[in-house]
Amino acid sequence: MSNSKVGEPNNNLTSRASDHPAFEIISETEAPYFPENWYDFATEDHFWVKWRHAVLCGQINVLQIPLDTPWRGLDIGCGQGIVQRQIEALTTWRVDGSDLNRLALERSQPGRGEKFLYNIHDRREEMREAFDFLVLFDVIEHIDEPVPFLEAALFHLKPEGLVFVNVPALSWLYSRYDRVAGHFRRYSKTSLQTELEACGARIVAIGYWGMSLIPLLILRKVLLNFSSRSDADIIRAGFQPPSLAIAKMLTALSSLETSVFRLTPIGSSVFAVARKPA
Repeated sequence: MSNSKVGEPNNNLTSRASDHPAFEIISETEAPYFPENWYDFATEDHFWVKWRHAVLCGQINVLQIPLDTPWRGLDIGCGQGIVQRQIEALTTWRVDGSDLNRLALERSQPGRGEKFLYNIHDRREEMREAFDFLVLFDVIEHIDEPVPFLEAALFHLKPEGLVFVNVPALSWLYSRYDRVAGHFRRYSKTSLQTELEACGARIVAIGYWGMSLIPLLILRKVLLNFSSRSDADIIRAGFQPPSLAIAKMLTALSSLETSVFRLTPIGSSVFAVARKPA
């Protein structure tokens, strides 16, 4: 078994894609379905992307997690690396990213961390307990069997390491948008906690956010469930604000909600922080 560290070139274990030097190929695997045009809309200036990051920042502050530690994390399902860049801009942490979607990795920009085409179920020995924290933002709702997936994720986490998780909330909001986006489910606090505890993680904090988005998601469900739009247009219509004015309004709404609440009694997403046992 190789003694190379995570992210270091190793001819026995990884190959760097010659035409895509932004990431290393560790797993040769087929990516599951994901609507690729979602990446066109999920940009760093999107109100929802910024709102989710504000929730993360709020929990880091509440839990008094130091920002200047030499931590190394793994963003599982990193996509085009937005969360990596957000966290690295906020902290001194290094955030590596893994995904199965080549297109997303090709679109990613360099940061302190590296990026891997990697299936976490491979459980590469050189990645065992290699990371101080994991990020699973809007990932496990795409997984048919989330508990084995979470167990595979925790394989990569050091004992006492933290897991930051975000998922869509409220099963009664499940709509055609969710189906087209590849969501198997929407969560409650209880269902997310049950899955995290089933793989041995201990909940540190959990709650909802996006309470003020619920009326809009109800409207989205009604409109899109009876729409004749193509699947690609469903993603655009369901995620992208229809105008700059509405985008600004939603940004202001997110700022207002996060200034009043860190987490809310109910909301359109569930955010959790969990810890791997020693």
